[in-house]
Amino acid sequence: MNTDYLIKDYMPRARWSVGGGLLHGRTMLQLCEGIAQEMRDIRSLSYLHATPSCAWSLDWADQRSLTTPTGYLRMLQLAAAAQQAVCLNFDNPFVAKAMLEDGFGLFLVNELLQHNPTGLNCVAVADDRVAMELRRQFPSLRLIAHMNRSVCEEIEPDAAFYNRLLDFYQEVQLYPDCARNPELVRSLSKPERCWVIVNDRCRRGSRAAHREMLLLLAQMRVRPYEFSFKVRRQQQMEALLSPPGAPGNTFSRDELKALYAAGLRSFHVQAEQYRNGMTPAWLLMSYLVTAAPQYSNMRALLTYKVLSYLNGEQPSLASGLEPFSMRWE
Repeated sequence: MNTDYLIKDYMPRARWSVGGGLLHGRTMLQLCEGIAQEMRDIRSLSYLHATPSCAWSLDWADQRSLTTPTGYLRMLQLAAAAQQAVCLNFDNPFVAKAMLEDGFGLFLVNELLQHNPTGLNCVAVADDRVAMELRRQFPSLRLIAHMNRSVCEEIEPDAAFYNRLLDFYQEVQLYPDCARNPELVRSLSKPERCWVIVNDRCRRGSRAAHREMLLLLAQMRVRPYEFSFKVRRQQQMEALLSPPGAPGNTFSRDELKALYAAGLRSFHVQAEQYRNGMTPAWLLMSYLVTAAPQYSNMRALLTYKVLSYLNGEQPSLASGLEPFSMRWE
C-alpha cells in the first residue's frame, strides 16, 4: 500500500514516544498496540515511557505508593510480548546521597534489561550520580539525560552544556526554552541524538521556578509527611504551571517541523500530567501524521481505528467510514 503521502512532507523519519506506561497502565499499552496494528508502515512508537514511584523519581500532584514489583513486571511482560521498547524515567535530579545505590531502583533496571526482546530498552536519568551508578552496574544500559537534568542546572544551559552531556549519555532531552533557541540548536554537535518534549505544561521562561519545584519534590521524597512541603507544593504548582487555555511550553507542528529540519529526530509526549490515558493518546495521534486538509478523511479514520483499541476491543468502523479502508492508493 502507498501511504507515503501521510508523512512524506511531515517529518518522515521522526521517532515518537509517549509516557504513562505505569500511570495509565493497560491503556497506554493498548495505544501502542493500536498504532502498531493500524499504522504499520506509517508510524511506530520508539518507546513507551514509564515513571516508577521510587527513590529516583518524583511525585508531582499526588504522592504515589511505591511501585509494586507485580504491576511493574506485568507491564514489562505485556510490552515485551508486543515487541514494544520501554524507557524508564528516573526524573529526580536531587537524589539524596543515601539513596544513590537504592536496591529497588537497581531491581527495576535489572528487570527492564531482562524483559528486552527488542534490545532497545533504556533509562532516562536526571541525576548524573545515579547515571554513573547505573553505568557501573549495567555497562551496556542505554542512558538518556532526562529533561530535568537541564532544569536543575544553576546556569542557563547552552549548546556547550548539551554537547558535554552527549559525551556521557547516548541521548539528551532538551529543555523546551532551549529547543526554541535557534542558535543553540544550530550549535548542537549531534542534534539527531537530542529529544524534544512536545507538551510541557510549565510557563515559558520558568526554568528557575521549575528548579525550585524539583528541589521541593526531592525533599518530599525523603520527608513525605512534612505538611509544610505539601502547602508549598500547592503554592508553587499554581505559579509554575501555565493557566488553562495558555500554550505553556507546548510546541506547534510548525515549530516541530523547524526542529526536524535542524536535524532533531526524537519527539516525546508526556502523560504524567493527565488524569487518564485518553488525553495523551489523543494528543499523540494529532501529531503523528500530516495535517494537510486533503488527507483529513484518512487521518480521522486512522485516529478512530487506533483509539478504538483503548477499550480492549476493535469494533467495526462506523457506518459511512468503511469504504475509506479500501482507498489507500
